[in-house]
Amino acid sequence: MLFLNREDMRRCMNLDECITAMEKAYRIFYEGSFVMPHRPCIEKGNDTLLYMPCFTDEGFGTKFLTLFPENPKKNKPMIDGMMVLNDAADGSIKAIMHAGFLTALRTGANTGVMLKHLASEDVHTCGIVGMGVQGVFQAAFACTVRNIKTVYTYNNSPKDLNKFKSDVENLLSREVEFIPCESIEQLMEKSEIIIAATTSNTPVFPDDEKLFAGKTVVAIGTYKPHCRECPDALVKAADGIYVDLNFAKEESGDLYIPLKEGTISEDKIHQISDVMYSDAYKNHTTGKTVFIKTVGMALFDVVCGTEIYNAATAKGIGTSLDF
Repeated sequence: MLFLNREDMRRCMNLDECITAMEKAYRIFYEGSFVMPHRPCIEKGNDTLLYMPCFTDEGFGTKFLTLFPENPKKNKPMIDGMMVLNDAADGSIKAIMHAGFLTALRTGANTGVMLKHLASEDVHTCGIVGMGVQGVFQAAFACTVRNIKTVYTYNNSPKDLNKFKSDVENLLSREVEFIPCESIEQLMEKSEIIIAATTSNTPVFPDDEKLFAGKTVVAIGTYKPHCRECPDALVKAADGIYVDLNFAKEESGDLYIPLKEGTISEDKIHQISDVMYSDAYKNHTTGKTVFIKTVGMALFDVVCGTEIYNAATAKGIGTSLDF
């Protein structure tokens, strides 16, 4: 059995290779060659345990993820956990790896894939709302798939911009200009791509359709039906809404609430795998205002985790354990 910590995993794959892995996951998703239940979400107060198993033809695995919103106040990561990869032939454990790092990596790569296929190719600015670990990876992958020259940042509590910049550029291996914003409105005005990576249970953006016009907005934070990062103004302003899987319409309040209240209809929502691989979408156009809502899935973890494992074994990275 191979044990991989976060530093081991960081050495295994670059960002472009992660994008390729996620596109492979979307192909598997589109073809339906996997078995994956809706993930159980177990809550105690504000703390959450997610249990995420998935089978593919190449193997299977399970991610155990904890989300403790108060952890940053204790100088601990909000997201933690363990990813277990199993052999497809006999079920034996092939690898155990750091689930927090895997989640950040594949969530960033997922946004990268969505932007690669949905965002205008001539954008040069990106706004990041939420400067935590997820924000770092979101910025890095946005800059990987588009020639982003300036990243605007906003956080509702003080953050070290120099550290954020250093963390992003260490992943990117190139320099980008980072400019902090004093308000959400300022960030929205200056950014062509806007990414919300927060733990907020209520909308972080103003409920003003004009502020969203012509923008590509990505929301990754909410995964519960009563919580939302984005206001009604965004779903109303969007020419198209795109999800990683249709379960997002039930799992995230960003879509569940406006659908339930009749603010939008389901025909406005599209799965990115269809846009990527379905002949029916060959002539599809996104429009000028795009809303991307991602909630992630266990398939991403298994495919991305398997690619990391394969790279680790090829490069001799990690620690072999006798389980």
